[in-house]
Amino acid sequence: MSLAFIACVERGYLEDEAKLLCRSIRRYAGRYRDAAIYTFQPRPGMEVSDDTLAALRELKVTHITEPLNTRFDDYAIGNKILTCAWAEEHLTEDVLVFLDSDTVIVSEPGELQLGQEFDAAVRPCNRWEGGISSTGPGDANEAYWARVYHACRQTDQPFVETVVDQKQVRAYFSAGIIAVRRRAGLWTEWRRHFEKLMAKGLVPDDKRRLRQMDEISLAVTLSRSFERVKILDGRYNYLIYRRSELPSPYREAQLEELVHIHYISKFSIPGYLRQLQPPLNPSSEILEWMEQYIPFPAGHHTSTRSWLTEGQVAG
Repeated sequence: MSLAFIACVERGYLEDEAKLLCRSIRRYAGRYRDAAIYTFQPRPGMEVSDDTLAALRELKVTHITEPLNTRFDDYAIGNKILTCAWAEEHLTEDVLVFLDSDTVIVSEPGELQLGQEFDAAVRPCNRWEGGISSTGPGDANEAYWARVYHACRQTDQPFVETVVDQKQVRAYFSAGIIAVRRRAGLWTEWRRHFEKLMAKGLVPDDKRRLRQMDEISLAVTLSRSFERVKILDGRYNYLIYRRSELPSPYREAQLEELVHIHYISKFSIPGYLRQLQPPLNPSSEILEWMEQYIPFPAGHHTSTRSWLTEGQVAG
């Protein structure tokens, strides 16, 4: 069964992040280190530099510049939804894995090779407190989810456990890593649900929550076939910026024990990995390898087009 990795990259800080992600796949992904990697620039006018293109070619990455996000071009997080749907319709690999650009692979991601009983693999949302997810009747967000389910004609409403505060909430997932069986058509359905919710104005009242419309529409999509969704363990989408808040054994996990790390803007901080608590092994080969490429340049995480940047983490 063939597998491909997908990421978005546009001019600006995403270039450094995407290059690090691709390098990490080629170095640490084990039997998938030579898998196809596709990077996408979905918005016109956001071309990456010649240096980035050269680096991607050297890494044997296929870079695609299709104007996929023109309707929502002021919403950069929408890039991933529209890119994924296009990839599902045009690529040929059996399993497609979307990764946020601000993530790295640090060991073989074997759980992404979906067994016949699964059509998708994801991690639950980060936390309930302060988020948009709902614990069910009586939750302040419950009325919003009722409108979302009704709009998408969704009757199944499964629950998952949040990563940080370990609350049972209506199924809601991080969009930082999403593996799908291409022939199941889930990413095309994701786009349809996203477009429907946007057309109906079903965006949470707090305008900051617009950034979570990717994950809200993903939740509806995966709830429909929840019995065929694999919940990845805590080695995936590892929230290194919340390390001290994670339950054991992940709070104390070393880099070599993890698979996929989500760092948001933290790799712009000098010495960040050596400041974490509980501490990482200072002699870790993975740590020393990453420090060849980080910290990213000062001002790295300032968007060049929209404050709703693809790398921002929701949930």
